[in-house]
Amino acid sequence: MQWLVSIVKFTVIALLLAVMCVTVGYYHFSRNLPTLTSLADYQPPLVSRVFNDRGELVAEYADEHRILTPFQRIPLQLRRAFMAAEDEHFYQHPGVNPARIFAAAVANFKAGHTVQGGSTITQQVAKNFLLTSERSYSRKIRELILAERIEKRLSKDEILSLYLNQIYLGRGAYGVASAAWRYFGKQLDELTLAECAMLAGLPKAPGRYAPHINLAKSIQRRNWVLQQMARNGFASRKQVAAAMDEPVRLAPLPENRLNNAYGSAILNQLQTRFGKRTLRRQGLTILVPYQPEKEIAAQHALRQGVLAIEQRQRYRPPRHLPEGARQGQLRQWAAAKPWGSDGVPQPWELAPALITAIADDGGLLVNDGVDQWQLPKPKWQWQKPEKRETDTPPAATTWRVGDAIWLQGTDKGGVRLTQQPSVEAALYSLDLHRGTVLARVGGFDYKFGGFDRVSQAKRQPGSAFKPLLYATAIEQGLTPATIEMDTPLVFAQQSAEQFWRPENYKNRFAGAVTLRNALEHSRNLVAVKVLQQIGVETFQRKLAQLPFSRTFPAQLSMALGATEVPLDELTMAYATLAKGGEKWRPVTIQQVQDRNGTTVHRAVAGFRCKVCHADPVLAVNASMKPAERVFDRVDAFLVTNMMRGVIQRGTGRRARALHRPAAGKTGTTNKQVDAWFIGFTPQILTGVWTGRDVPSTMGRHETGAHAALPIWLKAMQAFHQGLPKADFVAPPGVEWVAIDPKTGARAGDRTKHPFLEAFRVGTAPTQVAPPAKAERNGDDDNFFQSGL
Repeated sequence: MQWLVSIVKFTVIALLLAVMCVTVGYYHFSRNLPTLTSLADYQPPLVSRVFNDRGELVAEYADEHRILTPFQRIPLQLRRAFMAAEDEHFYQHPGVNPARIFAAAVANFKAGHTVQGGSTITQQVAKNFLLTSERSYSRKIRELILAERIEKRLSKDEILSLYLNQIYLGRGAYGVASAAWRYFGKQLDELTLAECAMLAGLPKAPGRYAPHINLAKSIQRRNWVLQQMARNGFASRKQVAAAMDEPVRLAPLPENRLNNAYGSAILNQLQTRFGKRTLRRQGLTILVPYQPEKEIAAQHALRQGVLAIEQRQRYRPPRHLPEGARQGQLRQWAAAKPWGSDGVPQPWELAPALITAIADDGGLLVNDGVDQWQLPKPKWQWQKPEKRETDTPPAATTWRVGDAIWLQGTDKGGVRLTQQPSVEAALYSLDLHRGTVLARVGGFDYKFGGFDRVSQAKRQPGSAFKPLLYATAIEQGLTPATIEMDTPLVFAQQSAEQFWRPENYKNRFAGAVTLRNALEHSRNLVAVKVLQQIGVETFQRKLAQLPFSRTFPAQLSMALGATEVPLDELTMAYATLAKGGEKWRPVTIQQVQDRNGTTVHRAVAGFRCKVCHADPVLAVNASMKPAERVFDRVDAFLVTNMMRGVIQRGTGRRARALHRPAAGKTGTTNKQVDAWFIGFTPQILTGVWTGRDVPSTMGRHETGAHAALPIWLKAMQAFHQGLPKADFVAPPGVEWVAIDPKTGARAGDRTKHPFLEAFRVGTAPTQVAPPAKAERNGDDDNFFQSGL
């Protein structure tokens, strides 16, 4: 009997000691545990997503690609799939499942390594949110204590929601909504049972079971999850059998469609306004006016135009491959094949090729790794060899078998010889109806985040600057019919031995001409005289009102565009004329909402924003201010009407191929270093610059009309597809009067070729033009014969 009493005492003492140890252990491990505040106020990093106004996803920015989804919007079959895989008794246990822990321990002991986890979903929430991934008994004990506390604080649905939104599922996806999108390209409510099971099989080891990494193991794991669903009554046997037979249809990762100069501009604006951390972690929803097909069309137009200019450059000696390296290079080109699925490069694409034979007539047989092409004898002139200070022989200036060359596609499905461009270009286009940026191309082969020639290349605009001068002159009282003398000028400089002598293109002079004629034919001497007449300071004040970020020196050379400006600013200055004299900022980002759907940024072009500034909240946003008037509406129309003549009769005649009413101006700097064309219809404005990054001549024929205008034309033809023709509408205060285009006087009964000109009411000429000299005395006393 004594031994029985001893056993009882020993048992009681052991139990007391065990209780004391558990109590002490509980309090010990409970000290300094994280609070549950982060669970109650769940604010995880979210992906910021960029949509265009057609609802298409065009870009995403994220440190963790997560799309927060309310519990009610997570499909029941997806929840059940995860419970079947991770915690089938989730809604029954108090946060810890001793039976599951024991079963996992036995399975792992038998296998000799970890094959099954015993943690419940609540424990995983505790570990993922509040603890580290440290493998230790102390961390496990803390996890158990926290799981018990979580169950007391949160409902089961709240715990499951936290888990399904937080869990990492591979392929850069955090949470089930992100995984559904990045694996299958679907919303959660579009997932099939098989796809739900495949996602539910990922938490154990995303790197092992992800279908894009190991499809066989992924299917095996998916089928195991489906079997677990059937065993636990989460799905019927019939549903499971059908799901097991379902093929896996993976979607490619969403493409970043804003990987161009347009995208760089958007990213820069977002980071400037919100900061990089907010952009990548706060789940912003961003609306932009980006139209991918317009941007692509602009890129193609620019590339094709630059390659056309390159055809008129001298050919640089190509790289020569030794015989032993040629076959390997051809195999490499064939494997890469970047120039199209049919093996034929497009007119805007470059394809590498190797000269394999030279015909007796000088034609070239070339191989691009896939096809062979017979090219006619090249007509290129070779670049002159550089002078060398060493004994290295100059590069060959004749074609050789083994030369690595470049091919360009043609419109007829063939190829022609070309080379990597030595000339660059930029294009900037605005939608004048919506007030948004339509296209932005930063260079021939622009790399995201690289040098954007739209805003970063500051170059002299040449005669493309003249419409701003003439608009100022009309504001000062001149009219399109004002007569100015196109005659030589010489100005003394500071030194008595130095002179500035502005010249016209090809050094030709026309004598007495109207202001319209001077603009249409880009007469430099008239522009300088007009600036003298209105005053340099007057023009400076007007330029200060336009969207330029610089000040302009008080020099007469301003009339000829001798001061550097970027393409975007000059194009926006033209936009002032195109929209009736109002200065406005084109919109690149229309709206931004935070993770809660609250609008934190809106932008509307100023000419469309007449009353939005009245909102006290939006009034602080410069992007919501109404347009500022810079030119009178009538003056802006008169200059626009003169610029129409540039296209109809002047230096921009090539633009007539657009077959729409359009206004524009060419610009060419000395020695054809820079060439411009900026023009617009009532619907779209586009500016184009061409030149070399290191300023040097492109060749004597590379004027704005020859180099830049073809790019403008091809882009504008693409932009206007499907748009109705629209004409420029004269505002109130304009009258139309027939004039003699030679004298600027009102046309008489015997005036040859009268021209209908627009004037501000009350400013049209009153004097009637006399009959032509030939009618009066039969002597055609042409100015060009005067010898001046």
